[in-house]
Amino acid sequence: MSAPALAVFVTCFVAGPLLFALLLQYGNSLRVLLSLALATVASVVAALLMQAGGWMLSALAMLWLAWVLALALLAVTTRRRLGTARQRWTMIIGLLATTLPWFGLATARSLVP
Repeated sequence: MSAPALAVFVTCFVAGPLLFALLLQYGNSLRVLLSLALATVASVVAALLMQAGGWMLSALAMLWLAWVLALALLAVTTRRRLGTARQRWTMIIGLLATTLPWFGLATARSLVP
């Protein structure tokens, strides 16, 4: 495995779940929900601006951050809606979902000759 692929792997399988778990520690308040929503939109806008500027690796990193933020947003929304009964499942599903970008990149890489 090359150094860039290893860096992406560690980012997706270590940094993503850690960031997700850290974001869920802030609770289920409306303030957290709005902060996550604004951060997600800001990350997507930053990724689009970076892509237009030719900084593709930075744009990809911002899209990854937007993905993790969006998952945290969905988890907080689900927790607010369902209450404390299913918080463990929300955490487990969210932690697993943060690794999905790795599988997309690995699939795309396998399709390129």
